[in-house]
Amino acid sequence: MFLRYVHNFRAVAICFIVAGHVVFTLGHAAHPRMMDLLADALDYGTVLFLFIAGFLFEHLSGTFEYRGYLRRKLRNVIAPYLVTSVPAVVYVAWFTPGDGHSPWYRAAVMLATGVGSPDYAVWFIPMIALFYLAAPLLMRFVRHPRLYWLIVPLLVFSALAHRPPELWTPVIAVYFLPVYLLGMWVSHARERIEPVVRRWWPALLAAFAAAVVVRWLWSPWHGGEYAHGLFTGEFGLVDWMLLMKVLFCFALMGIMLRADRVIGDRLSFLGTASFTVFFLHCYLLLAFVDGWAALGRGVAQGDAVSVVALTLAVVGVALAAAALVRRLAGPRSRMLIGC
Repeated sequence: MFLRYVHNFRAVAICFIVAGHVVFTLGHAAHPRMMDLLADALDYGTVLFLFIAGFLFEHLSGTFEYRGYLRRKLRNVIAPYLVTSVPAVVYVAWFTPGDGHSPWYRAAVMLATGVGSPDYAVWFIPMIALFYLAAPLLMRFVRHPRLYWLIVPLLVFSALAHRPPELWTPVIAVYFLPVYLLGMWVSHARERIEPVVRRWWPALLAAFAAAVVVRWLWSPWHGGEYAHGLFTGEFGLVDWMLLMKVLFCFALMGIMLRADRVIGDRLSFLGTASFTVFFLHCYLLLAFVDGWAALGRGVAQGDAVSVVALTLAVVGVALAAAALVRRLAGPRSRMLIGC
């Protein structure tokens, strides 16, 4: 059964991912405290994306067949990842100073990890590919729901261990595993959870806002800008950003449920093209930075208005590109841009 509010959730999630990157694309010097607050509120959109990915995996698990599942992921996610990453990988590997390794080695590392190219956000794809490969193991949670209790110690471990560097693909997959499993559990318990979050979304949103303010006021770090490492705390011992965004997942789920009739199908194309926006948005942000510099204006300084404006502009251009490619390429557009 198609769940429109889940599709709308995915549309909002990709906007959070873009906005989080916009915050760190714009300069903070003009309004440092405002930009710190926006970083705390908007960064870590990956949590939203993984939560809904886990939800959809469980929701569609009734028709799970491993080979067909991998074929679909290869066609709809991995192929467009490779297509959209090639320009950045070729540029970095062959036209920028090297580190002593051959361009072919550098290109292979960038494609295997998603790290090192201007399209910096795509480290997410090699990581989630590990979830795709581990689908038979994840299906054991579907068939034996008591295993979902493992989410508790896994989430505690991730919150204490803190986020590792993106280059460590298997390690960061373990870090985000409880978020994916949490999405699966919410899908499993959907009939019980939906009424709760639909009723209590204002309280959940208020709790998230309070957590953001607490971190903004007392943490020396903001957004994802903190030292990586096992048990090295950026706010005490706890990875505050991870826990805040997990809380926001439930608040956003309630909002999407409550506003489903109002939103309707207005976010449908954005949800469908969410991976396309993901693949393209870093290129568009890089073009903005280079274009602004070419005008002789230095670094574009950020505030709340400019963050919203640049986010909407990037998402809008990416959607226009998606619509154009879909019109020109037809069904093959899924292998090219993911929608």
